[in-house]
Amino acid sequence: MNTIRRIHLNPQSKGNLGKSFEAEFRAAWLDRLGVPWNGSDLDDRHHTFANRHPEIVRSYQLGNEQESKAELLTLFRRVLKDAAPVHIVDTRAQADALILTALEELQVLDVCAEQGVRLTFFLFPTDDTESMNNVGKLFLYGGDGVDYVIVHNPAKARGDLFKNSQLEKRLLDYGAKTVTLPMLTPTTLLAAEKAEAIAKRGLSFAELSRTEAGHMERLLAGEIQWAMQKMFRQYAAIADLLLPTELIPKEKSTVIKEEAKAKAQPQLNFGE
Repeated sequence: MNTIRRIHLNPQSKGNLGKSFEAEFRAAWLDRLGVPWNGSDLDDRHHTFANRHPEIVRSYQLGNEQESKAELLTLFRRVLKDAAPVHIVDTRAQADALILTALEELQVLDVCAEQGVRLTFFLFPTDDTESMNNVGKLFLYGGDGVDYVIVHNPAKARGDLFKNSQLEKRLLDYGAKTVTLPMLTPTTLLAAEKAEAIAKRGLSFAELSRTEAGHMERLLAGEIQWAMQKMFRQYAAIADLLLPTELIPKEKSTVIKEEAKAKAQPQLNFGE
């Protein structure tokens, strides 16, 4: 079935995983492709995503279970009526239970399937057992009703608990794809924070990378440019999990069709 819209969601409970960091690269990639998108910021403690994209990202305040359900109902009603082909939801830490409860009670996956909308969960492997149990719960809920992108962030975690685990194998069996975040130097990260303080507003990676904007020194802006290009190549390789069917670049679409054709061919085992 063709997907007419995509919703990207990073519902993992643990904080300090680089979720907003990764979402910023993804937003820049969509802008580079010229794909219209908008977003929702559920990180009510920082609103980093909304501050960097105030014109297209709306902030939501999650409270207790009932308040969160009402907010998420508003969010998904808005998204399902929206014409933008991609919607990015950036969540705060410790909100996974609230989000999963609301998704289940509101039957979001069923409604999305009926309307040709597909969700993509972004999962971040960690070295923490509780966090990996959380990823397992997200997978048990989503099953084959959502797609999965596994985001490795070597600056935050080695992810040894996840590597070669049954959870990893099951996710890969369900078509999960993997990306790895680049490691920026502390000098560049601090300079980006300073630039935002000077500008008195959030600055997108695209803004920081443009040397003519004058936000950062040439060498530091160059490192952000390098990181963006590294992520763009990875996103292009998994575009079928990130974009509606009609917006997948032709070269990627061709690869997908060839892979499907190969899988459909009878497999002969001459060793038997």
